[in-house]
Amino acid sequence: MKNRQNKSPKALVIYNQLINFFWSTLAFTPVIYFCIQHLPLNVLYWFLLISCAVIFVPTSWLARIRLSKSQHLYRKIGVRFIKKYTQDGDLVNNIVKNSHPEYRYIESKQSFKKVLAKSAINEKFHYLVFVFFLCLGIYAFFKGLIAWGIFISLANVAYNIYPIFLQQYNRIRINLLMLRRNNIQ
Repeated sequence: MKNRQNKSPKALVIYNQLINFFWSTLAFTPVIYFCIQHLPLNVLYWFLLISCAVIFVPTSWLARIRLSKSQHLYRKIGVRFIKKYTQDGDLVNNIVKNSHPEYRYIESKQSFKKVLAKSAINEKFHYLVFVFFLCLGIYAFFKGLIAWGIFISLANVAYNIYPIFLQQYNRIRINLLMLRRNNIQ
């Protein structure tokens, strides 16, 4: 049993990294091509600098920017579908649970806190990339590269906006689970 528990996190890390690699390659390959073909290096540096400013925004401020306080609207716009195919999503957790039935994503009060902290980090990362893609999209439209502007904007929705909504949705779910567990105990 102990041996199985040690394998579970390794499998989880591998599956999560494969999913991250897939989505990041899908989003960043065309964006990198755009930057190489159309973006002067000094503009790229400015966009990166502007984007990295998000790192210094307090997490509590970002937590105030949310779509809804309840799960309903998130479900309505398809966040549960997106949740299936993301890091720590349903697909990854189901694969790991099939191989390691004892595996639990959240098993203790401490793991609740870790998951909430990880969610905040993931959300901040996607805000950073959102700002970068936003700068690129605006630049493309400004330069008359309409197809690129549209493509980068759509990539921004898929790669950043939905993951931001997913992190917000997950925190609502996790907080409700914590409340239920506290009320039961």
